[in-house]
Amino acid sequence: MEYELRTTEDIAIGQNLTPPLRPLAAVLRDSALTSYCSACFSALPPHPFPLVSPPNPHHNSPTLLYCSPGCSSADSPLHLSSGEAHLLSLFLQSPPSTWIDSSDLRLSLRLVSIFQKLPQKSNLFHLEQNDTDLERITGLMTNRERLVCGPNQNNEGENCVNYDNLFERISEGAMLVAKARRACLGEPINVHEPNHFLFEEMVLCLVLTNAVEVQDECGFNLGVAVYGPAFSWINHSCSPNACYRFLVGPQENEQSSLRIVPAVKNGGSCALMVEGDLQYSCLGDVEENGYGPSVVVRSIKDVRKGEEVTIAYTDLLQPKEMRRAELWSKYRFTCSCKRCNSVPPTYVDNALQALSAGNCSTIPEPSDTMIERLMQSFNDAIADYLSFDDPISCCKKIENLLLYSDSLQQNESKSPQKLKLHPLHHLSLNAYTTLASAYKIRANDLMALHYDVERQNREAFNMYKTSAAYSLLLAGGAHHLYAFEPALIATAANFWINAGESILNFARNSLWDTFLNPESALLDFSSVLTKNCNTCNLADILKPKSVGPDQIKEFEDTKGRLYSCIADITPKVWCMLAYKSSFLKGIKNPVDFSWLEVPENRTVLENSGLEGEECTNEHVWMNLLLLGVHCWRFGALLSSICYGLSAKMNSYHEALAIFKESA
Repeated sequence: MEYELRTTEDIAIGQNLTPPLRPLAAVLRDSALTSYCSACFSALPPHPFPLVSPPNPHHNSPTLLYCSPGCSSADSPLHLSSGEAHLLSLFLQSPPSTWIDSSDLRLSLRLVSIFQKLPQKSNLFHLEQNDTDLERITGLMTNRERLVCGPNQNNEGENCVNYDNLFERISEGAMLVAKARRACLGEPINVHEPNHFLFEEMVLCLVLTNAVEVQDECGFNLGVAVYGPAFSWINHSCSPNACYRFLVGPQENEQSSLRIVPAVKNGGSCALMVEGDLQYSCLGDVEENGYGPSVVVRSIKDVRKGEEVTIAYTDLLQPKEMRRAELWSKYRFTCSCKRCNSVPPTYVDNALQALSAGNCSTIPEPSDTMIERLMQSFNDAIADYLSFDDPISCCKKIENLLLYSDSLQQNESKSPQKLKLHPLHHLSLNAYTTLASAYKIRANDLMALHYDVERQNREAFNMYKTSAAYSLLLAGGAHHLYAFEPALIATAANFWINAGESILNFARNSLWDTFLNPESALLDFSSVLTKNCNTCNLADILKPKSVGPDQIKEFEDTKGRLYSCIADITPKVWCMLAYKSSFLKGIKNPVDFSWLEVPENRTVLENSGLEGEECTNEHVWMNLLLLGVHCWRFGALLSSICYGLSAKMNSYHEALAIFKESA
C-alpha cells in the first residue's frame, strides 16, 4: 500500500498548497551548532542563550545555543531527555568510521524520545529480530526492509557492495543512538547484538528516508528535519508540479488552508482518504513541535483538482541515469516518472548528455569507459580545487576539458577526433558553476596583494569579468532548459540572481574609473532605468507584487518583457565579457542557443566571430549595469513563484541599494 497527496481544487502556479508546517523534530548540522539557534534555526545574537539546565560537565560535548530564552525553554527539555548530549560526547570520544556528521543520529534520538508517547501496546521498544518489520511509524515509512535487508538473489556485484556499505553505516549509527539513549536513561549499555537496537535502527531508517535538508534563503544547509505526513507523503517526480521553502526564525501565525489530501494506492486503484486523516489520525498521540523551521509547499505549475502533488528528491539538472542512481542509492527505488520513461528521451535529458566533435561530421558513439574517464577528469579538477585551494590549476584544467574534452583515435592512420561536450551537457553546466566561483576567488586573491598593485588590479578586473561571463552562461543555459522543462524554475531563478549579482559586482570594480567619465557615478537610479529601458519599464516592475491566480497573465507578460531586454542587451556586452577566454569566445550567445541548431556550430565552436578589440567604455558599462539589474530582477520574478514575496531578492529597496552601490 502506497500513500500520496492530491489537490482538493484547481490551483494556479505560484500558490501555497500548505500552510507553514512545523517539524516533528529538527536539528542543526554539527557545523552550525555554534552559529544558529538550535530551536528556530535563526542566526545567533552576539550573546546567545544556553540550555535551561546544562548537561553534566563530564559530557564534554558541544552545548546547544539559542537566540532567546523562549527558544531555550522550548527546546531544552527534548534535547536533555533524548540523550543528544550523550551522543555528541560519544562522537568526540570515538568518531564513528561511517558518520562524519551527527545530525541524522541526533534527529533519530529526538524522534525515539517523541515516539515514547505512543501507546505501550505497540511494543516498539521490545521488538525481536524475527519480528515483522514495521513499515510505518506515525504514518511515516521506515523503508528498513529496502535499506538494510540486502539485495535479493538477482542483485550482484556493485549492488551488493553498496548494500553492505549502507548496512554497515546504519548498524553503526543505530548502535550509537541506542548507547546514547540508554546512557541518558541510566540503563546498562549492552547494545552489541542487532536485536539490542532494532527499534533505533528502524527510526534511523525513517530519518534517512523522510528527513530533508533545511536551507536558509541563501541556500546554506542549516540542518535536517522530519515533517509529518502532510509533507512527507509527497512523492518524487523528475518533472514535479510543486516545490517547497523553509521559514526559519520567529514566525507569525499564517492563515492559510491545507489544499492537499491523502490518497491510498493499492495496486492499480487509488482512493482518497478522509481529509482530517492527513494531519491527525496518522500521528496518533504524537504532534508537531510548536517551534522549529516550518516548511511550505508551493505550486510551480498549474495543478488540476485531484492531481497528485509531486516534488523533486534530487538535482533535476542531472541526466536520467544519474538521477536514478542517486535515488536508488538514497531511497532504494527506481524512478518511473513520465520524464524518466519518455521514449525517445526528453529534449532536456538529451541535451544534458549530448556530445559533439570537431574535425569531422560524424564520430563513432563514445564508449561508456570514455564518458566515465571524462567525468572523472572533471571531478578530479573540481576535487583539487576544493581540497587544495588551487583555483588557478582548476580553471586551466576545466577550460582545457571544455575545449578539448577527449580524443577518439579511430585507427593509427587517421588523426584523432576531438570529442567535445555540448555547451548544455551536465558536465558543462557543472564546469560553469565551478569556473564562476574559481575566477571570483582568483580575483579576490589578487585584490588582496600589496605589490605591483596596478598590474594585479588589472588582472583581477579580467578575472571578475570572466567570472561574470560564466555566471551569465550558466543562467542562460539553465533558462534554455527551463523553457522545455518548467520544473527547473527554481534552478533557473537561482542562476539568474547569481548572474545579476556577479555582473553588478564586476561593474562595481574600481578599475572602471579609468575608463569612465567621473560624472557617471552621479547618475540617478530611477532616471537611468526609465531613460535606458523603455521596453520593459524596469523601474516599475522592480516593485514587489504577489502572484495570485488573477495576476498570472501579468506575470507572464512581465517575464517576457524582462527576458526580451536581457536578450537585447547581452550581445552588446558579451564580446567584452568573453574576450579573455578561448572557450567563452566559442559561445556565440549565452542566452540564445538558436545558433546550436546550425550543424557547423554544434561541432566547431572556435570560430564564433567574437574577435576584435575589447571594449571598456561608458556605453558598455551602462549596458552591464542594465543587464545585471535585469538578470537579477528576472531571477527574483521566477523566485517569487517558488518562494513567494518573502524571497529576499524581491525587494525594490534592495534593488535600489544594489544599483547605487554599483554606480
